[in-house]
Amino acid sequence: MPKAVTFETEVTQVVLETADVFTYRLEVPDGVPFTFRAGQFVQLTVDTPEYGAGNERLTRAYSISSPPTEAGYIDLTVKYYDDGHVSKHLREVTYVGEPVTVSGPYGNFVFEAGMARSVGLIGGGAGVAPMRGIARYILDAGLDVDIRYLASCRTPNDMIYLATLLAWCEKHDNLHLTHTITRPEGFNWPGPVGRIDAGKIRAHCPPETTEIYYVAGPTDMVRAVRKILKEELGVDKARVHWEPWG
Repeated sequence: MPKAVTFETEVTQVVLETADVFTYRLEVPDGVPFTFRAGQFVQLTVDTPEYGAGNERLTRAYSISSPPTEAGYIDLTVKYYDDGHVSKHLREVTYVGEPVTVSGPYGNFVFEAGMARSVGLIGGGAGVAPMRGIARYILDAGLDVDIRYLASCRTPNDMIYLATLLAWCEKHDNLHLTHTITRPEGFNWPGPVGRIDAGKIRAHCPPETTEIYYVAGPTDMVRAVRKILKEELGVDKARVHWEPWG
C-alpha cells in the first residue's frame, strides 16, 4: 500500500462536468513521493477566509478520479452543495494557480491487476469519481478485465464524464456503459429509468459473470445496493467493495 504524504501544490485545470460537478486537476510536484492505487482518495485542504474565524482552512476527502497510470497530476471530481463550504469554495472562488494542500493516498476501495477478470462499477451521482479512475487504469494497463459500468443519475444532463466514457467505449470493447435516470420527465431518454435495483444489476452486471463489485455514492444508495447484492442476488460480501459519501 502506498504511504501517505502531504504536499503543497496548485490547481492547474478546472473542468465543468455538469451544472454542479467540476473536476480539478492538481499537479504532483517533481520529487514528491506520491503514488496511489486506483480508487483511493486524498484529503484536500484549501484556504477559506471567506467563512470567517475558525474556518480559514478547511479539509475534505475526495476520491481520485484519474488513474495511477497518468503521472504528474491527480484529478478530483467534486459535486457542489449549497451547504458544503469546501465544494462552494471550489466552485465560486477557486482559480487556476490557487495553492492547496494534499494529503494521501488513503482507503482500501481499490483495484489492482490480478484481482479479477470482470468488475461491476456501480456509482450514484459523484460516486462515479473512483469508478472513472478504476476503469481508466484497467484500460491503460491493457488488462484482460471486463468492465460493467452502471451509473445512476437524476437526469441525462447529470451524466458525469459522458463524452469521455463514450469515447473510451468506442476504442475498448471490454468497457460496457449503462446509465439509469431517476427523473426522466421532460427528457426524450431511451435508456433505463429509476433507481438501481436487482433487475438492472442482473441485466448489466450479473453476479454470474461479475467477479467483484465496487459501489460508491450517497450513503442511502450504497446501503440499498449492498442489500440488493446480498439478499436478492446472493452475492457474497467478500465480492463487494463499497464507499458511501455523506
